[in-house]
Amino acid sequence: MSFSPNLFLSNMNAKGGPARPCRFEVIIPLPAYIAQAVGNSVLEKILNFPNSIFSDVSSAINQALGTGNGSNGANPTVSRYLALQCEAAELPGRTLETADVRIYGPSFKVPYRMQYSDTNFTFICTNDFYERKLFDRWMEAIIPSDTNNIRFPKSNASRYLTNIKIIQYDDLVRQIFAVELIDAFPVGIAPQALNWGDDGFHRLSISFAYQKYRPIYEGSFDIGQTLTTLGAGAISTIGRSLF
Repeated sequence: MSFSPNLFLSNMNAKGGPARPCRFEVIIPLPAYIAQAVGNSVLEKILNFPNSIFSDVSSAINQALGTGNGSNGANPTVSRYLALQCEAAELPGRTLETADVRIYGPSFKVPYRMQYSDTNFTFICTNDFYERKLFDRWMEAIIPSDTNNIRFPKSNASRYLTNIKIIQYDDLVRQIFAVELIDAFPVGIAPQALNWGDDGFHRLSISFAYQKYRPIYEGSFDIGQTLTTLGAGAISTIGRSLF
């Protein structure tokens, strides 16, 4: 069958159009142990105060409506801050590891284990370098550089694992797909180049390992975030799409 532009457009429009990679959110709940290790200075609390307000408003709306994305960890302000600073992310992949088996005749592959690859997030750095300090301290809390004593990851006193949610939205801020990384923790901080000839701004790339991920297929509106981000004018748009 020859390619038909009209049929292609019809198929795309029937599914709501193409999904855009720019419409995403990453929620990184901070474990209680890491929140204690990181802490917040008075200046950081003042700088993050507006984010805390909007996060509280969004959480209150979602709680009243029974919607939203769940807990933001021990420090919701930091989770909201990281979500705003996360410039790039990726929906992770997975592969089946196979072994060659031969009973009679040609060999064939048999799957025996699921393999999950590390995932990377890129954050825009502010002038107080809070992003770099946060993940440096997170990794330091996992293995302190002065003692090299490895913390037990699932102990109540030193749990440094968290469940990260990566959400894909459509144009109306409706969750169309999400992936939850189970027992995730940072394993790598990429080098940040310094150059007299570069007048741009710093980006911080962090690699996270995790045990597995759980895909979330059901979609929902994050109404609290939509209203706090777009204002009351979004009510009519969401209302038309819902009804």
